[in-house]
Amino acid sequence: MKTMQLEHAQILSNNAINADVFSMTITSPSVASKAKPGQFVMLFLGRGELLLPRPISFCDVNISRGTVTFVYRVVGAGTKVLSEMLPWQNISLIGPLGNGYLVKGRNNVRFSRVALIGGGIGIPPLHFLAKMLATRGTYVDIYLGYTKSPIMIDRFRPLADRLFITTEDGSFGHRGNVLEVFEAQTRAYDEILSCGPSPMLKALAVMAEKMGIPCQLSLEEHMACGLGACMGCAVNVNGQYVRICSEGPVFYSDDIYLGVHGHGK
Repeated sequence: MKTMQLEHAQILSNNAINADVFSMTITSPSVASKAKPGQFVMLFLGRGELLLPRPISFCDVNISRGTVTFVYRVVGAGTKVLSEMLPWQNISLIGPLGNGYLVKGRNNVRFSRVALIGGGIGIPPLHFLAKMLATRGTYVDIYLGYTKSPIMIDRFRPLADRLFITTEDGSFGHRGNVLEVFEAQTRAYDEILSCGPSPMLKALAVMAEKMGIPCQLSLEEHMACGLGACMGCAVNVNGQYVRICSEGPVFYSDDIYLGVHGHGK
């Protein structure tokens, strides 16, 4: 189990992006200097009835300013309280936590071209990753799938060699599933890096295996502690159960068992 120091930060902004999605920026030079794409923090709400902290992944980091940005969806009492917090309030957190994306892959070789595939609230964490890859000179094709009401498109556009948008209701971009658009492409990729809902990740794992492309998946899971103490977020990796919060949340798709017939070890 990891031992992490409780950090105290100040909220700079906490704004609604749409009806249920918010963007919060805090000042925390210590966290900003250590953060890596795919990692997360545990945010404490400071309310006795909401004792457990909330895990939130990094959406953006500005080391020079010492700021960190999170984009989150209001889905329950905890995130509702988070959305009501005001600028200049203090907030406590632990992080960075977990193991993020390998931006040089398993073999520590610089990528030439990668595909970033995101769905739903798994899209914001890919922004930090896309920024890092772009600074390394990697060609990045970005595939983003929304139910409706796309967010952050203008922030992804300058980072992408090619940007593909899908919505289930057809209100923007291609109508349908983001994996349909990805599967129709003919470009070769060194790796696929993805974050999104479990059904999308399961389908992508099978697709990547058929294509013969290494695929990194950031798994979504309820986390009580975020430190590996409670074993409440275990996943089967190469036949052994490990903790998503500490050994993950990012794993290679061919290492994990996702309950898909014919896939996983």
